[in-house]
Amino acid sequence: MGVHGLTTYLRENQRILAKAIEFPSSSNDVTSIVVDGWSFIYELYEESKLPWVYGGEYKAFSACVEGVVKAWMTVGLRVYFVFDGSAPELKIPTLISRLNHSIVERSLLFFRTSEISRSTPRFLHETRMIPPLAYHACLHALREVASSADTLEVHFADEEGDPYAVELAGRLGAFVVGNDSDFVILNSGRYAGYIQLDDMLWAVPKSVDAGSGDEDGEFRTVRKSKTKKKSAAQQGTRRGLIPPEHSTDLTLSISVYTPAALASHFKIPVTLLPLLGALVGNDFSNQSSTQRNVQSLFFERQLTLSQRISRVGSTLNEILSAATQKRKARHQVGSVMDLIDRSVHALLIRPPTTLASGEIDAIVDRIVNAALQYAIDKYDGDTFGPDGLWPSKICALHRIETCRLPGLFSRALLLSTDDEAADDNASEHNTQLLQLHSLYISAYRSGHLQPKLMDILNTGTFWPRLFLENPDAENVARSIGRPIREWIFAILEDAVGLPEGPEETEISEVEQLDTSHVDEEDEEELIDVVEEDSEDDGTDLLAPLRGELQKLRAPDDESEAPASATSQSRSHLPPRQKCVMEYVRRGTRIAPEGVTVPEISRLLVSSAFHGNSEENWIPLPLRSASERMSVFLHALHSSTVALKELPSEQLMCALVLRWVVQMMHLRALESTSKEREREKWTRSEAGAFLAFYTSDGHGLDFRTTPAPAGLEQNVGSETTPISSRSIQLMAQVLMAIESIHHLSQVLSVSERVPVRVHTLSGQTFHMFLAQKGSNCRDTLPVGLWDACTEGLEGAFAEERPVKAKKSKINGKVINRTSEQKAVRVGMAGSLFGLLAELPV
Repeated sequence: MGVHGLTTYLRENQRILAKAIEFPSSSNDVTSIVVDGWSFIYELYEESKLPWVYGGEYKAFSACVEGVVKAWMTVGLRVYFVFDGSAPELKIPTLISRLNHSIVERSLLFFRTSEISRSTPRFLHETRMIPPLAYHACLHALREVASSADTLEVHFADEEGDPYAVELAGRLGAFVVGNDSDFVILNSGRYAGYIQLDDMLWAVPKSVDAGSGDEDGEFRTVRKSKTKKKSAAQQGTRRGLIPPEHSTDLTLSISVYTPAALASHFKIPVTLLPLLGALVGNDFSNQSSTQRNVQSLFFERQLTLSQRISRVGSTLNEILSAATQKRKARHQVGSVMDLIDRSVHALLIRPPTTLASGEIDAIVDRIVNAALQYAIDKYDGDTFGPDGLWPSKICALHRIETCRLPGLFSRALLLSTDDEAADDNASEHNTQLLQLHSLYISAYRSGHLQPKLMDILNTGTFWPRLFLENPDAENVARSIGRPIREWIFAILEDAVGLPEGPEETEISEVEQLDTSHVDEEDEEELIDVVEEDSEDDGTDLLAPLRGELQKLRAPDDESEAPASATSQSRSHLPPRQKCVMEYVRRGTRIAPEGVTVPEISRLLVSSAFHGNSEENWIPLPLRSASERMSVFLHALHSSTVALKELPSEQLMCALVLRWVVQMMHLRALESTSKEREREKWTRSEAGAFLAFYTSDGHGLDFRTTPAPAGLEQNVGSETTPISSRSIQLMAQVLMAIESIHHLSQVLSVSERVPVRVHTLSGQTFHMFLAQKGSNCRDTLPVGLWDACTEGLEGAFAEERPVKAKKSKINGKVINRTSEQKAVRVGMAGSLFGLLAELPV
């Protein structure tokens, strides 16, 4: 993440670039930190060593989140969390590459490896994935802490989270905490610097009984100094995100990296750090898989990442140094484009004549695009600190006219405003659109509209949260999630409007995106991220460079209305049907699939919902709570009497089970293959799921402190086998939970259908499945089983008998059930385990 190799470079040069700070500080001033939410989730789940392969230990993870945040507040820190909004279009190739590497390739490796090998701690560590509902568990834990403390706030960025976090830190005079090297490139206002999550050092004071011997008298036991230091290192400090357990009077030591220190190290102005990051390579440098990698043209293969950074830094310094020599006018840098062009030519390892015609211009354009992603609006106010936030009701940082978020919910409103054929209902319709506009913005800012949904409104894409699943089976994002998402697309299109879908040719060539055009969305300049005087002399040698990048943008932007709105309002042709591009697994790679947005009226008719009259049409999110809930249940084919009578805390598990059972049953009806028939759920598996969801994670105890390095924390896992069938069922459940939760948020019924992820333990589900659901139904709440199975009597598969496998040992035939043969985590492949199975 961030600039390629910059994290390694910072560690190698920590003594030169970093400044050590300790908390609590000696001053009484409140120190604020802005935490990159997703970096925090990845780092904490990794460091906690909680099992991942079962689908996620969300109850234990929530406890970890609360523990770390409370420890930060204990040492005097005011904490602001920032979560990403929608991803920019330029980042799509990077997102595809990450998903292929972190999910698809690891799933393929897992299922192509023997059960014995894939159950070892080392293999599980190397193929580790982040459970897909970790965000839900983290957000719930943060809300719990924030409800009892005024030193924690959670923010949701307008778009990409990194610039928002740095801008927020610049307004507060805060540090940014994360694992993204972009935080040492970005800069704004009073930004205090970047702290790496894995570079924290917790310390506790030595206890009185830490020493041995009688220290109350005049004599003390003499120790060797080496032993004493070892004891202090083991008992008094802990490096990492998680603080020592059961400790008070904590001290936190951190290292801070600032953009000014990095720029000074390379002897370049701090305003050129974005250009350095773009030349070295970042998430936006290579937007197309069909174009040649820029960095392959700049660096020899034998160069390390740190050497590449040093080469770019020295190249920029040489160009600027030559430009400052007054007698050599031919070296003067006249504009930012001139500087970029010279830098590209200086970094090329081969003569420019060997490149294709126009390729250098394309490279320059891509560098410009990558550098522009670091641009942050200047703050023109005088108030800093918490009082400088929320200049408008919709954004903590921006005024209404400069905030980018409202535009995502304004397409339908702009179309209605531009429509000249006004009638008696036009005013009422505009009022409804304004209500929807306000409703969704408020829901997003409060965390009740997931950031994943913002990609639909921004780029017309959707990225299902993928996890471990059988690569030979159909992707659950398609088989389980897509029918629900069609409802989501239709509701959003009717309520606020979606962006225009790509042309048919673009759909077929979406993997070969060519986004080398320059960003035309705004006219903000590439600002001076720190206002400071030059150390060379009183003049600013780079004054001609400032603001020049904006000249690359199109000057004829007629309005800020989305392209979809303007094209429909100005064209007499019928509007083309909308299409959302979903990025799902297709075989062994991530691929885009266009999903046509259906008309909401057609969906309502197909679901047998009554109340879809087109006269005096009211958008679904604005209807009464009972009507919204009715639409919600009809969409999930679960509008039954028994289910409606369930308490709210049982609704989600009932809806999830009914949905996955119905979808697998329908797939089996579509084909007579035995594979489809084997996909169907059995009643014992359904009982295991309900017992898992209603168990509140009881029965398993996970530490909230990290296990020894290199080991997976699998308390109690000796009795929980890793079954391919269980993994696939869990993948279906996780996708159904997320998709149904998204639909509940779009219809504003999420409070009626709480997801309760923070109570779940994936290992519990696998444990119940391994027990074949024995006695699971006996522990269920009254009425839950009947509500889940009403109308689905023929959708379940017959119970699968446990096959007994015969083997001969010393001439004797021994029957072994598949359950006895199941490989257990932590003991996999042990010869002693095989001996233990032999009869005495």
